[in-house]
Amino acid sequence: MSRLSLAPRHHDPYWDMDGKGARRLRTKRRFIHAIVWFLVVLALAFVSTRLPTVDPDYLIAGGGRPILAGALLAMLGAAALLALSRVRHVGRD
Repeated sequence: MSRLSLAPRHHDPYWDMDGKGARRLRTKRRFIHAIVWFLVVLALAFVSTRLPTVDPDYLIAGGGRPILAGALLAMLGAAALLALSRVRHVGRD
């Protein structure tokens, strides 16, 4: 049997041992996964170009402090969720 590559997630050592249908299904899943990621990035790029402008003085010194605090806490929570999903994914391998 051939040796495993350095990146085991990117190469399936049993690719040739499965049937044609299984290989086709894996290729289709990878293709759909890439399309979904492309559409998500495209949607985020479109939304980010349409954001309204905000006065920084209003957020820092004015009545917009709760909005700024909420945005910062939301980003902290998102970063924590991404870190936990990464830890969980690495622990599974």
